[in-house]
Amino acid sequence: MKKNFLVVGLGRFGSNVAKALEEMDCDVLAIDIDDEAVKNISKIVPHCVIADSTKLDVLVELGVSNIDHAVVAIGNNLEASILTIVNLKQIGVKNITVRSDEEAHRELFTLIGATEVIIPEEASAVSLANQINSDSIMDYHVVSNDYVMVKIVVGKTFKPKSLIEMDIRNNFDVNVVGIIRDNEFNIPRGTDKIFPLDIVVVAGKNNNVRKFDLFLN
Repeated sequence: MKKNFLVVGLGRFGSNVAKALEEMDCDVLAIDIDDEAVKNISKIVPHCVIADSTKLDVLVELGVSNIDHAVVAIGNNLEASILTIVNLKQIGVKNITVRSDEEAHRELFTLIGATEVIIPEEASAVSLANQINSDSIMDYHVVSNDYVMVKIVVGKTFKPKSLIEMDIRNNFDVNVVGIIRDNEFNIPRGTDKIFPLDIVVVAGKNNNVRKFDLFLN
């Protein structure tokens, strides 16, 4: 099932998050009070509107209560970020990731309802989009234009299989570089098995890693 995302603030970071989610075939609603920012992204993200997220009635009218995850990327406008978070919480949005330009604001945003606060230097927009689009991806790191390294939590219903049995290189064209179990990191051999709730460290091209994630979950 597709997830529904709201991206508030269409500067460089917010626009890149919205574009990355759209390219993953997610349902994305992107908003900004600046008509030029909305116009610039409209060719890639079709559902984008000029709107003021600090107004509760505006968000209600947009149907934001049905959103699975909101990304508040307003940036250096502290008051607007605070009001937007409060409004989203009041409407009932459970997952709210907020961009902060100041480390000192992290605790404040968390106290008023943000479920995650990121500093742009700590996470790229593409990494954030991939992470919030999957319930099983814990960490996502872009290694190059094509290659990524991620941590994937194995699903509870996964039937234990060895790396050889899964023939991962031929079937998915990815590499399992580590398995974390009971907080211990191990470099696996072909005969080692992957069990439910293991954390698997995987490297490969983005599309191939996502296919392997779906297989494990």
